[in-house]
This record gives sequence, C-alpha cells and structure tokens, in this order.
Amino acid sequence: MNDLQARRSRGSSNPFARRISSVGRETNNPGLGKQQGTTITIYDTIALDGSPNVCNFFENLNNKGFPFTNLTRNSFTDAEAMVIQRIYLSMIRIDNANPYVLTAANVINIYELDAFTDLNQQYEKFGLAQASILVSGQQVLKNFSIQSLLSSFNFKANFKNTMSDGQDTFRVGHNVYSFASTPSIPPNREFTVPITLPVYTDQSGAGNTDYLRLTLEGFGAIPSVSGTL
Repeated sequence: MNDLQARRSRGSSNPFARRISSVGRETNNPGLGKQQGTTITIYDTIALDGSPNVCNFFENLNNKGFPFTNLTRNSFTDAEAMVIQRIYLSMIRIDNANPYVLTAANVINIYELDAFTDLNQQYEKFGLAQASILVSGQQVLKNFSIQSLLSSFNFKANFKNTMSDGQDTFRVGHNVYSFASTPSIPPNREFTVPITLPVYTDQSGAGNTDYLRLTLEGFGAIPSVSGTL
C-alpha cells in the first residue's frame, strides 16, 4: 500500500494526506493517491517600485528562476498537488543593477514583515493589504487581511521582540499564519495569488530594489518513481 493510501486508510492519520487522495478522486486522477507524500514550499517574489497596487504572485514565472521563485509555471503536474496550510510575506532589499540577478555580494537584508514595516514607514501600510487565492479562476481564499500575519494580530504568534542592528531598533515577530480552513491546489490547475496593496512610496533608496516575497507551505504529493519512501 502506498504512502498516501496508507495514511488515508487509518482513521487517526494525517488529514492532509486524506485530502490529497480525495482531491485525486474528485478530479478524476486516482493515481494522485499513489504518489509520495511530502512537505511543499512554493514562493514567488515581486519587485516593489511604488507602482504595483496589485501584486499577482505566481504569474509570469518564466523569466525569474531561483532565488526569486522555485517554480517554472503556476500549475502542478498530474502527480503533484498541495494543501495550503501556512502563508507568510517577507521583504528582500538588494543593491543591484540587474533585476532578477542576485549574488551574495548585493543582498542587503531579508526581513520578516514586522521588522520591515517597522523600519520603513511607507511599508507599514502593508498591514492593510488583502490577498486572495485563485485556482482555475475560482476563489479558494477571498480578501484575506494581511494584518492577520502581523504578530500583534496573529492568533498563532508565539513571540514579538525588540531588536537592534546597531543602527536601528525594530520589532520582530511571528508572522507565519496558519489557515483555519486549508485550501488545496489540484494537479493541472493554474493558480495565482493577487495581493492588493495600499498606495505607498518606494523606500529602497538609490541603487536598491525592494522585493515582496510570498511563501505558501503545506502537505502535498510529488511523483513516486520507485515506490514511496
């Protein structure tokens, strides 16, 4: 018995494994339940220059690549699927002359959302942003408040501290949000995550670029080539 089917057959087993198998049956893809269960993390990164009011994550992935995204398209194959359990945003500031080319020499900082909004007044507005998740054009998450990610409002937050880098004093917090209802991404269905931002001013400074990164994490299936491990 393969990994996902074995998990599904036990009443107290991983509910996300059962969900993946159920997605396979509902989408006429029973082979999905025979794939390798795994933890999946997907991310996409969009440059902020003061102009995008809507950041459409997981669109136009072909010209990016690592480390700005770990996908080449915004859909999974026949043997892949994902249950989205967690979401977070991070900010990356780099000193670069060429967008989407990143070296160790030109990375300035990577921040979680609490710290970045604390250090940059215009980005404090990002707590007012809202996100949706669309799968084949259908909303599986609608107008989700990004404020829920911030540690002051995050029901899963475990910490919020004040730190200093020698120049600035800023807050750090637990900005990973766990969904109460976990949406799924079936195989062969295009997905996007539009995030509507309030009007803001670019704070990166001359020669720098600020990027907003969206990361989704959860249980999923990947191809099982020689049996599940």
